[in-house]
Amino acid sequence: MLNLKLSKKTTILLVIVTLLIVGFIVSRSAKARLTPAHFEMSRVVKGNIAYEVTATGTINPINTVTVGTQVSGIVEKVLVDYNDDVEEGQVLALLDSSTLKEQMEKSEANFGLAEAKEQKAKLNYERIKKLYQDKLTSSASLEDAEVLYKEAAANALSAKADYNIAKKNFEYATITSPVSGTVIIKEIEEGQTVAASFSTPTLFEVAEDLSKMQIEASISEADIGYIKKGMQATFTVDAYPNDKFFGKIQQVRLSPTEVSNVVMYTVIIEIDNSSRKLLPGMTASVIIKAEEANDVLMISAMALQFKPSAAVKAEMDVKSIADIKDNQDIVYLFEKGKIVPRVITKGISDMTNIEIKEGLSLGEEVIIEANEPRRKR
Repeated sequence: MLNLKLSKKTTILLVIVTLLIVGFIVSRSAKARLTPAHFEMSRVVKGNIAYEVTATGTINPINTVTVGTQVSGIVEKVLVDYNDDVEEGQVLALLDSSTLKEQMEKSEANFGLAEAKEQKAKLNYERIKKLYQDKLTSSASLEDAEVLYKEAAANALSAKADYNIAKKNFEYATITSPVSGTVIIKEIEEGQTVAASFSTPTLFEVAEDLSKMQIEASISEADIGYIKKGMQATFTVDAYPNDKFFGKIQQVRLSPTEVSNVVMYTVIIEIDNSSRKLLPGMTASVIIKAEEANDVLMISAMALQFKPSAAVKAEMDVKSIADIKDNQDIVYLFEKGKIVPRVITKGISDMTNIEIKEGLSLGEEVIIEANEPRRKR
């Protein structure tokens, strides 16, 4: 009976030992099964890399002036048309000024009459004043004469103001351009009546100097931190798909807008339009090189996304690394049958590749994706 029991115990121990040995061999063979062929790799290369901010915007004149009228009347003549180049002070249109002229002449006559009355009151005041000094009249007479003189002077001043207003309204009947530029909008025709009772109607819009224009581009808050005044920008328009145009950032406006829950900022890009190919209202597709590095080490940005699975970490004895800096990250290499983590210092990225400042050498390969074999259960 004792030998039988020992035999059973021995058998159990042998089974356990055998299972341990088999497990060890399976574990070793599992480790051996992982080779570089099971991973997609990216080689460290040298090249140029740039982070580009893309945006769309509208091409507009730098300065557009609205020309209106402060008086009502019938349009007598229109002297310019769309796309006409005009000079500062050039006459654009004439309103019927006959009534305004009569009002001006009437105000002028009233002003002349008020001046004459003022002169008469002044002479009378000076005469009474001399009589008073000679004690030939009373102080009351002097006071009355002084009041009449001041009243006449005030009436003359009021009449002068009325005349100036009437004269200005008469001049307003001649519509002139306040700037040199190009007529881009014409809202009136001859014989049309314009009324300035409630608000100044728009008659023309003059774009000042179309040889220099600007793009009002919308940049998201995620990219606006890269944008600085003076940066160069390139853009294309649908009208000339094969042509590339250039501009320079002039202003980053601080007033944000929200579009579909995304905060956007307006960036003004000045452009040279000496060729006059670009027209107001065109849509520009803009590219701004926010950051650029030439002849630097770089790898695929996918390498930063690769993280070994828990099973692989256990089998390959992958060590974890903690306390990396904000400008650092971890990539994984396959060396001598093991997955080895490496801390790198990052530079700029174009979303496809990323610059490596420290941690890797030219020609080294990093893992970007794992093709791990399935284990049999």
